[in-house]
Amino acid sequence: MDPPPNALATVAGEPITVERVQALMPDDPLPPVLVVGGYSGPWGEALNLAIRDELLVHEAARRGLSGSTRAEQIATLIKQEQRDNPGFTMENIADDEARSWYQEHRNLFGDVAQAEVAWAEFTDGDQAKKAMERVAGADQPTFQRLLREDKPTNSGTATIDDQHDDVDAMVTRAAYAIAAAGGIGLSADPKNKRWWVVRVERISFETVAWDEALAYRVKSAMTAYRQDEHLRQLADSLRKKWPVHVYEARLADVMRTEEAK
Repeated sequence: MDPPPNALATVAGEPITVERVQALMPDDPLPPVLVVGGYSGPWGEALNLAIRDELLVHEAARRGLSGSTRAEQIATLIKQEQRDNPGFTMENIADDEARSWYQEHRNLFGDVAQAEVAWAEFTDGDQAKKAMERVAGADQPTFQRLLREDKPTNSGTATIDDQHDDVDAMVTRAAYAIAAAGGIGLSADPKNKRWWVVRVERISFETVAWDEALAYRVKSAMTAYRQDEHLRQLADSLRKKWPVHVYEARLADVMRTEEAK
């Protein structure tokens, strides 16, 4: 069966249109860094969010939750979930728990002191993505060898810190987004036909004193993280009630068209 006009997916037959997905994408001149094993790219991430929201709207209606708009229905559902799960509030997070979580998730808070990276630059987006997939999980020598075989326009290693200001901003951008030793990502500037595959070899973070301001930041991040994870799991369970179908070929076509602009 052909997909509904302009739809990237359906939830129980309800179309998720290109415009609806695009409205959920970040307003940034550069695409988000694509990290191996993590971020699925702007279109994939926005589509997942649109599908999640549609499932939550269906669930809110099933529960009889009111709201004059879809956003209000979802907000009402979230409030009900928060009430039933007290762990979602900052007040229920102890300082010791927050400190431990902070150490495990330093990459979420920036404050990079230094990063050692290897990188390769390409002038073709598809070639760069294939190269990134090929080097996923590779150590640095293997990473560099495989990328040389892919014939990048340029490659090398770099140290990113306050003492080195000659590192291309696209490499730094990727390193900060990856923020984990051994992680690999792709930083893209399609308008200028530049794609960078970057591997973080080592990374260290600045020592930050634990105070009330940092505790608030960490507990806020924990609350948002737990809520997002809970909603994701809830949405996944709702797929059993309301089937989801993604039109992969159309999504790929839209992504190629947008990247070519």
